[in-house]
Amino acid sequence: MKTIPESEGRSAFGINAVGYDNSRPEYPEWFFDTLVQQQVLYPGAVTLEIGPGNGLATRKIVELGASPVTLVEPDNRFAPLLRSITDHDGEPCQIIHQPFEEAELPASSFDLVVVATAFHWLDPITRVEKLAWLTKTGGAVVLLWNVFQDINLADPFHEATKSMFEQLPKSPSENSAGLPFALDRCTREAEFISTGDFELLLHAEGHWKLKLDPRGVRSLYEGYSNISRLPITEREDLLNRIEVVAKSEFAGQIERNMTSPLYVFRRV
Repeated sequence: MKTIPESEGRSAFGINAVGYDNSRPEYPEWFFDTLVQQQVLYPGAVTLEIGPGNGLATRKIVELGASPVTLVEPDNRFAPLLRSITDHDGEPCQIIHQPFEEAELPASSFDLVVVATAFHWLDPITRVEKLAWLTKTGGAVVLLWNVFQDINLADPFHEATKSMFEQLPKSPSENSAGLPFALDRCTREAEFISTGDFELLLHAEGHWKLKLDPRGVRSLYEGYSNISRLPITEREDLLNRIEVVAKSEFAGQIERNMTSPLYVFRRV
């Protein structure tokens, strides 16, 4: 099955920025508690966030004192959401509306680089090399995700709707072998460590339940990359069918099994 090119991620999610913001689940609090405990997120940490989208991670990074913060978000449809976060806080923030691969950023200048549910959209040939170039020695690169899957648990709603996706291209977040990109720990760690520029500081993983009603399911799925790229008529038809399944087969109560992995790499 065809995979969506990484470059499409630059404009795949802003079609309904407010709806995306309302439907995406928050990242677990323990992510940020861990980063603080590990002393990689702290007041005054010079921070770069790549692909912040609607700013789910940005909010916490700013609240916890990272400053100044640079956001590299290629889709300017997210600009009002990001600006509302940074303007409200009053801390210095620069928003660059360019792809990470094209953004001109100063070398060895960041204490912390955060990539939240976006690393799989970066150019696989150059992403780690550029991260190494940007991060100060002793600084940290943090990868985190909310994955809509627990590989150890059955997912009835996914099973009931997966036939609707059979003809659609896959996101880079998926994997032909069945293990999601974010949960392929061996590959993710090897990609960094093999360069000699990073060492693994920690890996942790949490499991939880996401509960949705039919409208919540529809709003969430509208932001999936393989749905948002469809022509509007096809997109609405597919979302309608997904919502019908949620109502008719699940009595309006849908539960998704979530996995939230966190990787922290230190620049050596």
